[in-house]
Amino acid sequence: MICEWLARGALCSQAYDKYKDHAEFFRYIGVPRIDAYRLCHGLELAAAVVIDELIVPYFYRRSAKLSKAVVDALWTLSATATPSFVALNGVLPEETIAVVQGPCIFGLELNKKTVFLGPHELLEPIRDYTSSPIFTPFQDYIVIADAGYDQIAEAARRYGAVVHVSCITDAPPPAYILLCDVHRELGDLLTKALGAKPHQGEGSINIPAGKIAVKK
Repeated sequence: MICEWLARGALCSQAYDKYKDHAEFFRYIGVPRIDAYRLCHGLELAAAVVIDELIVPYFYRRSAKLSKAVVDALWTLSATATPSFVALNGVLPEETIAVVQGPCIFGLELNKKTVFLGPHELLEPIRDYTSSPIFTPFQDYIVIADAGYDQIAEAARRYGAVVHVSCITDAPPPAYILLCDVHRELGDLLTKALGAKPHQGEGSINIPAGKIAVKK
């Protein structure tokens, strides 16, 4: 899941190269100093972008910008949660659902009539992806609407969604929230850096690829 990759990417970050300057951050997230060889490929490098450009600045209360590079990196990392999202299809209602965009940019894996809600920046990859002609037959099943996290419930009602689905980010009930099994503190930091609140409860449903918190 995305939190595990964030921890691995932290080892490949510029902040990690300056460990002495950021010892407080790495102690907080529980990533030790490792002087041995580090594996830094596609997913680790994407996670490193999120660490350097968003999470570390947020942690030190500096300006944290949700840049295109960060959004692209989150899109890449979100693919690691695809098995969990697919498994969610087995527990979600058949009616329209509202997908809350947060640390994980997702929703196309869900076999439902879907309303995508969240900040404009996080919706851009989905807008770009669904602009392809191959999605034309499905336009009646996909709605993409900008909404602040404090506007999610109102926007979902406007489009007739009966349940919210999110990843790490808290959502109004009724909701299904995919949680990180490990390194959850990193997911919480990322969620807060995006301007949202992380879900504080524990998972009540186990699926093959993760844990789901259910809010009724």
